[in-house]
Amino acid sequence: MNTTALCRTDRTFSLPPSAADVPGVRSALVETLLEWGIPAGGELVHTIGLIASELVTNAVNHAGVFTPSIVVTLRLGDDGTLELGVRDNSRDVPRPTAASPEATHGRGTAIVDALLTEYGGGLTAERHPDGKTVWARLPGFPAHHDP
Repeated sequence: MNTTALCRTDRTFSLPPSAADVPGVRSALVETLLEWGIPAGGELVHTIGLIASELVTNAVNHAGVFTPSIVVTLRLGDDGTLELGVRDNSRDVPRPTAASPEATHGRGTAIVDALLTEYGGGLTAERHPDGKTVWARLPGFPAHHDP
């Protein structure tokens, strides 16, 4: 996994489209949040880690064959909005679906949507000529941090 610090409150991580790399990017994101002063063991850190895992796994499963490198961006805006973007090379936008009780997958986007709603945030997609970025936004993220 390659890591690039773009500025104090913007980090980008690139990873191959492999499920084996999802835990590594989740750890890198959590590490970044801790650097930014978010308390370790706090609910927010775990929630963002779960959201990242679900979105990256979705990109791996649904766009991996089209995507040589999944790009994950973590950004903290001046207004305290935390943005987590996952870019892949598929133009298909994930949608929450109702999975049957017997299904072993298919709940990730619904879980992300529910978590974001709980925090007053939302999920959007930005289309690109070569794919899309799925953005999870959480407003009111603590603006005071120590990068």
